Order: sequence, then C-alpha cells, then structure tokens
Amino acid sequence: MYPGEWTSSRPSALMDDMTRPTLSVVVPTYNESAVIEACLDALLAQSDDIHEIVVVDNNSQDDTVEKVEARAAEHADATGRDPVVVLHETRQGLPFARDTGLNAATGDVLARIDADARVEPGWARATLDFFHRYGDVYAAGSGTCTAYDLPFQDKFRAAQDALGRTVRQKLADGMDVDAPRLFGSNMALTREAWCRVRSVTSTRTDIFEDVDLTICATENGIRCAIIPDARALISGRRFKSGLVSYLRYSWCDQRTFAMHDRKAERRRAVVTMLTVTIPFYLVMWAPFRMWDTRTESFDPMRLFRAPHD
Repeated sequence: MYPGEWTSSRPSALMDDMTRPTLSVVVPTYNESAVIEACLDALLAQSDDIHEIVVVDNNSQDDTVEKVEARAAEHADATGRDPVVVLHETRQGLPFARDTGLNAATGDVLARIDADARVEPGWARATLDFFHRYGDVYAAGSGTCTAYDLPFQDKFRAAQDALGRTVRQKLADGMDVDAPRLFGSNMALTREAWCRVRSVTSTRTDIFEDVDLTICATENGIRCAIIPDARALISGRRFKSGLVSYLRYSWCDQRTFAMHDRKAERRRAVVTMLTVTIPFYLVMWAPFRMWDTRTESFDPMRLFRAPHD
C-alpha cells in the first residue's frame, strides 16, 4: 500500500492489474508556457499508473506546445514510452478544449486537471483505486487542492488531511461521501459517465464549466464523490488578479445556476459571493500579492509589480 491508502471490505476492492481501470488525464492549455512543464513533470512521474496524457492546445500563441513535445520526447528517451498525446482545438474556450480531450481519451477513467496544476505523488494511483473500489456507486469525483504559490496553506492542508481521514473512514463503513460539486482543477469521471452527459453540457464560456458538468451529472443520476488522497497543488493566481477581473470571474457561479434554472442555488451563490468570496478576496489580496514563492517571504514591493508566479 502507498501512504494513506484505505482498505475496504467490498469484494471489488481486490486489486489486480487485470481488472483495474485505465486512466487518461486531459489537460486543456492556452498560453501556459510558464507552468506546463511542471504540470507534465508531475504527471510523467506517475506514468506507470497513467494510460495517456491528452494535452489539448486551444490556440496558444506562446511555446506551450513546443514545451509539451520536448518534455514528451525526454520522457520517451528515458523510459521508452511516450504517453503524451497533443491535440488542437481551434474553437476558443475551455469547454471546447475540455470536450475535445475527453472525447478523444481512451481510458476507462477520464481525469481533468488545469495546466497550472501539479498532481502530488500517489494521485494517479489514488484516483484509479477509488474508481476500482467504488465506481459502481460513484462515477465522478474530485480530489483536494492547495495552492503552491500562496501563503497560509498549512491550515488548508491540515483541514483537507482531516477531511481525507473522514472520507476514508466513511467509505470503510459503507457511508456516503457525495461531493456538492466537481472541481475542474482536479476531477475525474468514468468514460461511461462522460458519454452520458457530454451531449447536455454547455459550451458557454461565461459560466463555470465544472459546475455545469456537476449539475448535468447529478441530473442524469451520476453521483459525485470526494476522492481521498487524490491531491493536487494548484495556482492561486486568480486571487492576485484585479478586482474587476475577479468580480467577473466570481459572477460565473450564479450565472451557471441561472442557466439551469436553479433559483435557490443561484440566490445562495449570490449571497456567498457577497458575504464570503469577495470579502475574502479583499482581505487576502495584499498578502497574496506580496508573497514571494522563491524566498517564502512577504515582499511589499510586489504590490507594485504584475504577478508572475
């Protein structure tokens, strides 16, 4: 067992390579030159448990694709195997790139992460083991995330570790571990589940595509879970953006519920945005902007420079 692996009394928990599902990882990209190599390095380090890595370039104008191909070639030279597939989607927008990747992926389980995410050791195995054990109940799920470029993450990590312990215990006891929503930076679903919902998901670019996917999944009888030990580090660069940009981003939440005529959830989203999301952003904007990830210290001069890490 790897650290943190849980046990189960279910017969389906008997692990063997003949019956374990295969995992495809879809990574949509758009001008991600600064972060894509770290993302790929983390995935390629777990290539024994990953069937393929599908990178979907969405009209990048930088050298994102060149860096992806170079990393894939280096891995192939070192291991004799190249699991990286590069696709191109000309329709601009994350939903289009996501759909192209998920439709092309050939694994039994289809994971989706952001290009600025860095999956942690054991992530692929934890994702596969979860669906192998509990895929008859849950056909979609999200792992946990903390930011690698923001301060104060120890408290978030401790809380998520506690959540992971709780989820593992509930699973062992046969209890429910349903998640309220999928998180696009670190999520997975079975290929069968994707085939059931892909025709009803939206390609609008002014909504949260992962919330839309969650609603479409639950409306089609697909249960979404919390996947313990499927941890990823993500970028907190959204919190460093300007106020107008952040407000525009936050408004996507209620707009998604409005599109689905979820009036009560839309009202809750607006209240949450006004009482939690925006106040948190306003309070934390300065310390987040001042944080220097290289020195792990606060530098007030960073307030006067555009964020770059």
